[in-house]
Amino acid sequence: MNGRPTLAELTALRAIAAQGSFTRAAEELELSQSTLSHMMRTLESRLGVRLLHRTTRRVSPTEAGERLIIRLGSILGELDDALAELDEARDRPSGTLRITASDTVVAQLVGTVVPHFLARNPAVTLDLVSDPAFVDIVGGGFDAGIRLGQAVPTDMVAVRFGPQARMLAVASLDYLRGCVEPETPNDLA
Repeated sequence: MNGRPTLAELTALRAIAAQGSFTRAAEELELSQSTLSHMMRTLESRLGVRLLHRTTRRVSPTEAGERLIIRLGSILGELDDALAELDEARDRPSGTLRITASDTVVAQLVGTVVPHFLARNPAVTLDLVSDPAFVDIVGGGFDAGIRLGQAVPTDMVAVRFGPQARMLAVASLDYLRGCVEPETPNDLA
């Protein structure tokens, strides 16, 4: 064999055999008859074996062509099924979404974003991992990592997620009356 057949050639061979006609196969494949005929001559030449008997009235597979077409039936059928599954995935999000985030971010997401996200995407399973350390997203098998803006390494691609947020230290009036007012986080110790 001088070269591997293309998917287009194999699909065309199957269509010609199924239709028993270059004309009907060309219509099915939306090709011209001359293009289809040239494609089959090229395929047979490359494989070094005749695959089709041609008469002015009918086209039928040779013995070698029939064996190939039988094998192609299941192979191309599985390929069609695999491509159909991709179409389904394109129509709506599905599968597992793995996200790593700090404890603070996870607490915020669980209370606000996660319920809305899961309601809108019922085919998605969310694996939300709380980890204060920076994680190698790719190495850890994560799809994304969520961190506070100032904590994102410069070599990572970052996209703003949600509004600007700030952290505040708060205390009750009773606490503040009973001690010296802290000026830095270390004063709380």
